[in-house]
Amino acid sequence: MTTPREDNLPVVARRDDGTVLLFALLVMSAVMIGSVGVGSLILNMLQQTKTVDQSVIAFYAAETGIEESLYNARKTGKLPNSYIARSLTGGSVWSTVVTDTKEIIYAVIPENEFIEVNLYDPEAATIATDIASVEIDWTDSCGGCSVLRASMVGWIPGGPIAWVPNADTRTYDFASRPAVITTGPPNKLYKLRLRARNATLEDVTIRAYDSGGGLEPLPGRVEIDVTGKFGDVNRRLQASMLHGAPLSGIFDFVLFSECSLVKGNRPISCP
Repeated sequence: MTTPREDNLPVVARRDDGTVLLFALLVMSAVMIGSVGVGSLILNMLQQTKTVDQSVIAFYAAETGIEESLYNARKTGKLPNSYIARSLTGGSVWSTVVTDTKEIIYAVIPENEFIEVNLYDPEAATIATDIASVEIDWTDSCGGCSVLRASMVGWIPGGPIAWVPNADTRTYDFASRPAVITTGPPNKLYKLRLRARNATLEDVTIRAYDSGGGLEPLPGRVEIDVTGKFGDVNRRLQASMLHGAPLSGIFDFVLFSECSLVKGNRPISCP
């Protein structure tokens, strides 16, 4: 028997021909995809960091506009100006829109605190408005225990502001909402003071109406809307303030006593 020679063995094709090349292509593709993903993530993070930096500068630009408007209003007693654009050092810009009337005033009145509402235009303090009545509605979190105490003072345009004891002070409990307060003679200017009793008055809405029942804008509350801009980022801030000095003292001089009020050493008379 003869043994076949090894170099006469038949040649068989190997099934793994090209597998290494395919595997290398897959690895390279995965590396490229991963690199693109990581690069995109880094770019997004850099963009977000840039946006945050610009946002901080835009915020301080808007705050500058708010502070300047409030300062001018308090210093001059006049309505601050609106500006299309005011440039600041560093390239930031702020613009402001100032209004002195609102269709509806929204507020929260803490317990035993008060707010004042002008029913006249401080910029035209010699002209009476068409406001004939004011409607106040609110909610509370004590199950209806809250009470609204409303005081109103009126004076002739150009004349002195006089306080008449207990003349226009009214109390409204929660069940009587909405409280409707009518003004006096149409030739007078009026200011309204609203105080919360027993609980905080929440979600307070204040509307004014003319003699025909039409909604009348409420004057005297300054709304300052400022937009700060730096780069591609805008930041917006708003502030609200009463236009004109408060007349707090005109409502507060009320004394209750069962005895007569005397001065000096005169005798006290009690019932």
